[in-house]
Amino acid sequence: MNLKQEADLLEQVLSIAETDYAQAYRFLQDAYEKSPAAYGPQTLYFLACLAGGSGLSETALGWLRTAIDDNGWWYRPEVLIDDDLEALNGNPEFLSLKAVSDARYQKARETSKAVFSRNAKTAENLFLAVHGNTQNADTAREDWTPVLAKNDRWQLETIQSAEPDGCGTYRWSYDMISFLPVASVLEATQAEGYEKIVCGGFSAGCDMLLRAICFTPARCDVLALQSPWIPVLQEHTDALMRALREKHIALRIFCGLEDEDCLPLARQLYAAAQAASLPVMLTTQEHTRHQFPGKPYTLEDILSPGPEARV
Repeated sequence: MNLKQEADLLEQVLSIAETDYAQAYRFLQDAYEKSPAAYGPQTLYFLACLAGGSGLSETALGWLRTAIDDNGWWYRPEVLIDDDLEALNGNPEFLSLKAVSDARYQKARETSKAVFSRNAKTAENLFLAVHGNTQNADTAREDWTPVLAKNDRWQLETIQSAEPDGCGTYRWSYDMISFLPVASVLEATQAEGYEKIVCGGFSAGCDMLLRAICFTPARCDVLALQSPWIPVLQEHTDALMRALREKHIALRIFCGLEDEDCLPLARQLYAAAQAASLPVMLTTQEHTRHQFPGKPYTLEDILSPGPEARV
C-alpha cells in the first residue's frame, strides 16, 4: 500500500463526491477491485461512507466488515459516527464492529509514542518533515524526498505523532500538548551544528510547526508549509508573527487553488506575514486540492524562491 497514492486517489474521489456520491462510489470501487492489496483502511472507510451516503447501507456494512473483521484494521471512534453511516445506527453487527474497532484504537493510544527518525548528524543541513492527519512518518518522507532531489548536503528526517488516527496512521490535535514532540525535536537539533534547518509541514503538520515556533524556544531557518491547516492563526496571529520575526524565520507557503479549506488560511498567513514585514512567499498550485502538486517544487524554490511564485 502506498499512502501517498491512496491519498491522491481519495482527493479525486472527494472531488467527484461533491456533485455525485454514487459516481464517486463506483469510481473508487472500480479502483479498489483492480488491486485490493494496494489500498488501506482509509479507502475502505471511504467506500463504506460513499455506499452509506448512496443509500446502500448493507454494502456499507460489508466494507466495514472487510476492514475490521477480515483485515484487522481499526478507526478513531469519532469517524464511525458519521452522517453517511447513520442508517447503521442500532444495527447489531455495526455496533459489534465499532466496539472491536474502538478497543483496538484504545490499545494503540495507550502504547503509542512520538517517533523521531534521526540517529546522528549525517549532512551539513537538516530538513525536518512533519506529516498531516491520517498520515505517518513514511508519508512525510515520501512527500518531501522529491523536493530534496537526493541532495547529499541535506539530511531528511521525520517526526511522527504519538496520537493514533487509524490503523497505521497518526494525527495531531490542535491544543497546547500535541505539538510538544515537534518542539522537543527542534530544540534538540539546534545544538547539533547544522548550517541550516528547514522544516516542512503538510496540513496539520504546519500547525504543529507554527505552535512549536510560537510557544517554545524552538527555531529553524525556513518553514515550508504545504496545504496549511493552521487553526493556531485564529487566536495567536500577533504572537506568531512576533516569534517569527524574533527568530528570523522565513516562510514559504504552498497551497492548491482547489484546496477550499486551506487556501483561505494560506492567504491569511501570507497577508499577516506581509503586514509584519516578514520574509514570506505564497505559491498557489493549479489543479491541486489538499495534496502536494503533481510536479514537485525544489529545494531552491524554498531557499531562494524565484519570480514564478504567485498568489
